[in-house]
Amino acid sequence: MENILEILYNLPMENIHERDASFVKAARVRREQLEQLTASMTDEQQELLDAYLDTRSKFEDMIDFDRFRFAFHFGAQLMAELMRGKGAELLDRAGT
Repeated sequence: MENILEILYNLPMENIHERDASFVKAARVRREQLEQLTASMTDEQQELLDAYLDTRSKFEDMIDFDRFRFAFHFGAQLMAELMRGKGAELLDRAGT
């Protein structure tokens, strides 16, 4: 059974990215450049590149999940402290 962090992390993001013009443009440029690169490669080179990209993607997924988990825990801890009334205490210490 997945834990709550995995469920939240794996929510679909397609709709968010499809509405972001700069993301759509960057994705198109990336796809075009990859197509140009692979067109000039041998089959063996393409297989090696595919293996590299798969490994890189898995690594980036792990890093992204760690970032998400940290931010989620940080946000939850911050909310818990605010709910316990520590928010005013923290603001007083900050001089606000």
